[in-house]
Amino acid sequence: MTRTLSALRWMLWREFLDQRQNRMLWPIYILMPLVGAALPALIALGSAAILSGDAPVKPEMQSMVNAVRMLAAASGVDLEIAAATILLRASAGYFLLMPLTIVSIAGAYAIVGEKQQRTLEPVLATPLATGDFLLAKLMAVAVPAVLMTWIAAVLGAVASVAAFYWSHDILVWPDQFYWIAVLVLGPEIGAMTALVCLRVSARMQDPQAANQITAIILVPLLLIVFSLVGPALITELKLLLAACLVGLVLTYALFLWVRRGFNREEILCRWR
Repeated sequence: MTRTLSALRWMLWREFLDQRQNRMLWPIYILMPLVGAALPALIALGSAAILSGDAPVKPEMQSMVNAVRMLAAASGVDLEIAAATILLRASAGYFLLMPLTIVSIAGAYAIVGEKQQRTLEPVLATPLATGDFLLAKLMAVAVPAVLMTWIAAVLGAVASVAAFYWSHDILVWPDQFYWIAVLVLGPEIGAMTALVCLRVSARMQDPQAANQITAIILVPLLLIVFSLVGPALITELKLLLAACLVGLVLTYALFLWVRRGFNREEILCRWR
């Protein structure tokens, strides 16, 4: 057990050093958290028509208006506060996109980048277990993205409170839907993205191709899923918790799938 932990710590430190040298990651690490921190406040400042309740309702906004009315009736709050709460719940969708975007770029380089640099073979030739190797890769790719997402979400929450109070004179704080999506569902999406990236990266010879294939696999799939269940996730707490549970099961299943398909002997022979 001690030997495994030592090997895992060594791999993690090695991976973090490699990630720090990836210049493609730094603009994403800086830009996306800045946008995420400002997004809830921008929604608050630009939502005067929705919060007033006087503007004509467009057909594409009808589902959100219905959700606002249902929340107001169920919670016994004003329509204005209910609308602000729904808008903040919807803004959490960006913080589900953040780990996907960052991880898809970092994960594409995780294995194929080391293949090109000829630094992968010495690691695979060691007695390090395949599960420990993949776990270290997964954590090194997903943890920084998740931490940046959490920081941006907290800053965005604080900014949204100030923006709603300044622009509409109401005091509203992101509720449990926002925090469950950010703190639980976001890391699960990041981990699933990382695992798919690792599987693709292990079979590719070019980082750009690995990144593109990962995007082709994940982006349409997630867009379809969120278009189908996204509106329900911001109104039904049980459904959101069920989505978190499904995400946990899928993450574990993906890890087993990637570990089973990772053939270190084949990689060593192919890249000599």
